[in-house]
Amino acid sequence: MCLNSQTKNLRLFERPISRPRMTRYGDRWACELMRSGERNMTETVQQGDERKENKVVEKADQDDPNLLGEKADSNEGVEVEALGLRDSLRAIFSWRNYSVYLATSWVITSFLYMGLFLNLYFLELGWEYVMIGAVFSLMNFIAIMGRFMGGYLGDVVNRKHLSVVATLVLAFYNLILGLSTVFTLIFIALFLGALVEVFKSGSSAYIMENIPKEHSGLGISLFSASGRTFGVVTLAALVILVPILGFGSALRTMFFIGGVFLVIAAIARAVLLDGSPPKNTREGKSVFRSFIEDNRRAAGILIRAAPGLLAVVIVDGLSDSLFRFGSNIYIYEVIGIGFEGIVIITLSTTLLSVPMLLGMGRMTDRRGVTRAALLVYSAMPVCAALMFISPVVPYWAPSAWVASAESLVVGLGAVFSTPFIAVVIKSANDAVWYLILFTIIQKNLPKKDTSKILSTFWFVTYLSTSVGPYLGGLIFQFSVPQYLFAAVLALNIIIMVAIYSKGLVNKATMSDLNSSEE
Repeated sequence: MCLNSQTKNLRLFERPISRPRMTRYGDRWACELMRSGERNMTETVQQGDERKENKVVEKADQDDPNLLGEKADSNEGVEVEALGLRDSLRAIFSWRNYSVYLATSWVITSFLYMGLFLNLYFLELGWEYVMIGAVFSLMNFIAIMGRFMGGYLGDVVNRKHLSVVATLVLAFYNLILGLSTVFTLIFIALFLGALVEVFKSGSSAYIMENIPKEHSGLGISLFSASGRTFGVVTLAALVILVPILGFGSALRTMFFIGGVFLVIAAIARAVLLDGSPPKNTREGKSVFRSFIEDNRRAAGILIRAAPGLLAVVIVDGLSDSLFRFGSNIYIYEVIGIGFEGIVIITLSTTLLSVPMLLGMGRMTDRRGVTRAALLVYSAMPVCAALMFISPVVPYWAPSAWVASAESLVVGLGAVFSTPFIAVVIKSANDAVWYLILFTIIQKNLPKKDTSKILSTFWFVTYLSTSVGPYLGGLIFQFSVPQYLFAAVLALNIIIMVAIYSKGLVNKATMSDLNSSEE
């Protein structure tokens, strides 16, 4: 979130002037836990005689080379039976671990929304912009290395234990931020927040390996949607507390409450989840040698089986980070939307993304990930174009509408701004886009290497994303800000052409990998 660097006493509920001005930008850092699932269910779902629902038989589209793994085990010319939504939910929830994991995951995801306001919070504490940028850069580096090492750890350690530790580390992160304003302790808390990446791959792989592949899209989307739904509650609570306690105290209160809930969630996972023995062993090799060899193997699998996915992720990471950098500057500095408007935008994004995640998760199971990917990504160039023209058309509604909305609720006028439309659609599509990418990994790649493949995927994503803010800063400092969104528009079009023409994975290689695993 971009703020005026000359403002010493931060006033959150005072609208900044709409005169364009350039400031330094502290990278927004927030962990977002992504839920995923992989492994064929070992038990067949028994259907009683009373279940007489019509079943839809769909034939996999064998003529489209871009349709990737609608069914992991389907062969050409073989018809597959698609269960109804109620049967799919019954099959997914028949595994107790899924229910426990789902019930605890919303706590983690919902309170991660508080991290969106850390830049603003640190500025209120008196941190300089350079300090904020340096700390966030260091934490991003720690997170990158943690993801890389965590992939190996997730495949050689009981994944249940990693799931519990990840939740407990996040609890300490929230509790420290909720109780202290001392720089050293805050730094330790941020370090713990970055360190959780070491355990995240194994924690995510724990649930991925147990969701039946034919229902993976729906199963994964339930994780994302549940956390976002409860994220609305935490954001609404923050809005209520700010006028009463002030921004800093309100945010610390939410962090402390989140820490308490996360401790409870960690205990629930430790007690109720079943163990998940490691899939791989080192066979007498040293830990370091095994770590290098296994991660090299996972990277090789991704390069051979999903070259298109890797290329798209790299370009999309750069595009996404550029958009995030520019959008915050536009919203706060140019358009003049204050804290209240930013919260309303975040709430709107959350509310919109929930039905999109559920609907798209079901679509990837029934229609194929490539069609879903093209459908989702088609909105990205539109968002970049809207941001490009927003300095000329900052509001799409008459000024009287904006004034009336502001008179009702401070910040509500943001819904009539052009960037509001762009940011809300872009953010919601980003959530669905990563759901699709995880579904591709879950449906197609070997299950025994799930954790290492996820760590390699995130390692590449984080690296490409980390470059964006620096490039964006150069564009804003030495060129015209609109050029940033022109670059994003060009990158989005390149990605769409690549998805349509080349696909995201190599089906032949995927088939060979899954056959060799069996």
